[in-house]
Amino acid sequence: MTATPTAPAPAAAPASESPGIEASCRGPLLNLFLSAVCWLVIASGLSLFASIKLHAPTLFAGLAWTSYGRLRPAALDAFLYGFAVQAGFGAAIWIICRLGQTRLVAPLTLFLGHAFWSIAVFLGVAGVLAGGGSGYPALEMPSWIAPLLFAAYVLMAIPAVLTFHARRPGPLYPSQWFILGAIFWFAWIFSTAALVLLYGAPRGVLQASASWWFANNFSQVFLGFAGLASVLYFIPKLTGRALYSSHWAAFAFWMLALFGSWSGLSEGSPLPVWMSSMSVIGTIFTIVPVIAITMALVYTLRGQPEHADEDPSLRFCYVAASFWVIASVQLIVGALPKVNSLVGLTWFGYAQRELQYYGFFAFSMFAAIYYIVPRLLNSWWCPRLLKAQFWLAILGVLTLYISLLLGGVAQGVLLSAADNSFLEVLRTTMTAVRISTIGDLLIFASAVVFLANFGKVFFESGQRVRAQIMERIS
Repeated sequence: MTATPTAPAPAAAPASESPGIEASCRGPLLNLFLSAVCWLVIASGLSLFASIKLHAPTLFAGLAWTSYGRLRPAALDAFLYGFAVQAGFGAAIWIICRLGQTRLVAPLTLFLGHAFWSIAVFLGVAGVLAGGGSGYPALEMPSWIAPLLFAAYVLMAIPAVLTFHARRPGPLYPSQWFILGAIFWFAWIFSTAALVLLYGAPRGVLQASASWWFANNFSQVFLGFAGLASVLYFIPKLTGRALYSSHWAAFAFWMLALFGSWSGLSEGSPLPVWMSSMSVIGTIFTIVPVIAITMALVYTLRGQPEHADEDPSLRFCYVAASFWVIASVQLIVGALPKVNSLVGLTWFGYAQRELQYYGFFAFSMFAAIYYIVPRLLNSWWCPRLLKAQFWLAILGVLTLYISLLLGGVAQGVLLSAADNSFLEVLRTTMTAVRISTIGDLLIFASAVVFLANFGKVFFESGQRVRAQIMERIS
């Protein structure tokens, strides 16, 4: 008796819009998105300043807060906590309401949580610039900020979880798995890292391993879940097709959760060998969710008609998915022992992280914001500004990534030769750093254009509301 092969079961296409759902979450989502875009401008501006300081260290040398050691972690925290968490929450709540066909539950709690979160992030970034940073990557803010951030996060997470609980009965769409995973994953890793690193006073191996574990889980798992939730929602929705296989998406979810949390540890780290070996194995196994998600999207888009990518959100989704695959493959290649011994302590890893942040995640959030905001305000983006922002962002990310990638490889090759001094290697690779500054400049310009386009939509919506009020009065 032979079994007949069958195609994987497709996931149902995302649900259609409902004005009542949009009205229930309009205020909180606009607050989250506007704040996120403002923080993106701040983060990219600080990152640009930090990049300039690498080859112009005497610039504003008399001001301590302008040193690279403060600007770089402040820029990272501004991006992760200011832009990434807020934009991710905005997109997540929209998708939860849409797929669950339910109104937002407890919007005032979300307002309150967002207000506390914004204040805590501002104080945290200011604390880093003032010299009060903790020294732990992705957790640089002063220790007294952590309880404020966690309390604010819980307040924002409660409405998301309650809204998910109030959804209409039915099977879950893959984006819902990734959203819930991201929400609970951040609460777990942030609370654990804060207790261990900021309040536990760890030493030696525990300190290094906990710091690496948190930074890696934030980048690979939390941002990966949040970004993929947006990509897996909008690509099927905007193409009018069902996701090819919910089983593949579920498999990718669990594989990324299991192995992604172990990835990213350099072989030469000052940690026990078994931890480095486990990290290499976990990193290599992340190729499985990459293949699963890629195949699901390829089969979903197979036979797609021409000009189907004219929607701006769809274009951003395509770029985000492509950058995620590239960043994931680079992480896997960089974990291989022979490659890691060559480029493990160079710009190679930094290039991968920047592609993960500003390439994959930022583009996935651009796709969500460009789709959601016009439906909340009943006003459309300026096409010229939208096009300019797209090209500035993609050229900036590619310039930054390619220059640092090539610079990292060259740096590793030069360092492997015993007759090259460290200063000679730095001087040789400084060209790549200068070119990367152009990429940072383009990214900053794209963020400013994005904010201007956001302001244009807000202004037009406000003018229309004002005209309606005046018409009713008259």
